[in-house]
Amino acid sequence: MRVSLRVRYAGPAALAELVRAAEDGGYDGLWVSEPWGVDAGPVLGWCAATTRRLLLGTHVVSVFARTAAATAGLATSLQTLSDGRFRLGLGTSGPQVVEGWHGVAFERPVAVTGETIAVVRAALAGEPLQQGGSRPLRTAWTGGSLTVPIYLGALGPRNQRLTADAADGWTPTPYSPDHHATFAAPLVDRLAGNGRTVAIAPVCPVAMGSDVTALLALEKGWSGLYLGGMGTFYADAARAMGFGDAVAAVREHWRNGDRRAARDAVPDGYADAIGLFGSPQRIRDRIERYAAAGVDELVVELRKPDLGDQLADLRAFRKAVG
Repeated sequence: MRVSLRVRYAGPAALAELVRAAEDGGYDGLWVSEPWGVDAGPVLGWCAATTRRLLLGTHVVSVFARTAAATAGLATSLQTLSDGRFRLGLGTSGPQVVEGWHGVAFERPVAVTGETIAVVRAALAGEPLQQGGSRPLRTAWTGGSLTVPIYLGALGPRNQRLTADAADGWTPTPYSPDHHATFAAPLVDRLAGNGRTVAIAPVCPVAMGSDVTALLALEKGWSGLYLGGMGTFYADAARAMGFGDAVAAVREHWRNGDRRAARDAVPDGYADAIGLFGSPQRIRDRIERYAAAGVDELVVELRKPDLGDQLADLRAFRKAVG
């Protein structure tokens, strides 16, 4: 099982420290998220120039944030700059970001994702694209065809089926190995029918220490945001895991503007189910759940806010899991 790091860009100094620690510490890959206001492309270009062996990826870029052809251009640039180490992570995001930040209608998300995959693959292969009734155009890249693995951050059943049919990897968040059979049922069923395989690379929040309750509180702050205010797909995933009553409470508090109550309504059991928290021994014991579920790559997201604590957890986690 590979172990990779997902980072949220917070400036060049912190990025340099985390990337260096991941490269030197034996991590297999580095994923860069793209929240609103940050472009993952330049960040990953810098990472490509300053690393030697880490696999690099977007985790994830919204299919609504760029035209499909522009996404193909992003993949072309990063695959060539990294000497073949790039992976394209795609997702839909949600209407709050797509409409509120990008100013684009959040319509036909699964269809747009499928169309984006098709255009990206065709453009990278050097095939002509004809869009909007104009004459066909080929990519201006003259270095030959490229192959870039495509991962989808798919949670809904239709998007999971699209992953099984057209993608190379599945990288969900949230994810719990304890609920894999239910949570990933559409993906598993479709793969059983079409004979394909995809890499399973879920996000795994991590915080290390002896006070598990305090560490879970770090995750509950993030989960309150995602379950309460970031679209129904995160809430639906938690419901599928059996936390329907808690989701209802979190969302009610969020609608009422009580962020603290929303955080506190997230059960410890939910936070513990979607990440790895505690001492090195506790983490060693619990990481076997991911291997047993068939996870190919664990995408670690550090939950402590302080950079020094993040670096310490980054090193300690890799040592703990071997």
